[in-house]
Amino acid sequence: MNKLAIIADTAQDLKKDLAEHYGIELIYYQVQMGDNHYRDQIDIDSRQFYERMHDYDVLSTGIPPIQDVVNLLDQLVEQGYTQALVITGSLKLTGMRQLYEVVREQYEQLEIFIVESDYIASATGLLAIYASELKKEGKTVQEILPELEKANSQTGIFALFRTLKYVVKGGRFNKYAGIIGSFFNINPLLTILNGEIGVINKARGKKKSYLTLLEAAREKLKGAKRYKIALFAGNNNEEIAQLQKDLADEISKAETSIVTELTPVLGVHAGPQSVGVSILVLE
Repeated sequence: MNKLAIIADTAQDLKKDLAEHYGIELIYYQVQMGDNHYRDQIDIDSRQFYERMHDYDVLSTGIPPIQDVVNLLDQLVEQGYTQALVITGSLKLTGMRQLYEVVREQYEQLEIFIVESDYIASATGLLAIYASELKKEGKTVQEILPELEKANSQTGIFALFRTLKYVVKGGRFNKYAGIIGSFFNINPLLTILNGEIGVINKARGKKKSYLTLLEAAREKLKGAKRYKIALFAGNNNEEIAQLQKDLADEISKAETSIVTELTPVLGVHAGPQSVGVSILVLE
């Protein structure tokens, strides 16, 4: 009988305690601040990151060393696992899919399955949580895979970055859009389109842009019978609290609801004062 492990990473806005709660194995991204290198969630947590990020001109991220993945797989083999289902973010936004492809070609002790989300951050984290729940229901990996494919097609993520400086610097967004947003006080509502960061709405000022976020989340949930929801922010207690209040009814009806402080690997690109919602619709 096969024993299945679910593997995710910190670019899915999953922290150690959350991953442990859902029985998910976690791979930790690399974060660079100036000349200092950290393992996300091991050497630096979200609070420490946001307190320090303004002190550095150089902020960058990197996928984990391949040896970290091999070490985890070795541990799983020792624990009697025979299969691993790996969840990754969009190939256009992260190199984890490619890393796992290399590992799968060389690692023979485990049967490895790779599921690439069209998204990143908690939109992908919710997919990993769903995979873990399906596993706990006794479903095989062959039964889980089509369920994840269906859920992935009905996922949504909406975010406000109060400054586009960091996402532009990281090469994840068009520089022209960054200049316009900063100069005219436009706060674009961002989402993932075809695996890449895109704009779905533009509003001038903090209050109006917040309303576009709220409206997008409610529109995504319109008619949904079963869903999971994640609220996230980067050092933005005020708006995350308001979002929890404004979406209280939707949160109460969700099968799963989580609130996160963006992990450092995500904060490098989102910057301070970011806020957003991820939604995984099941029915």
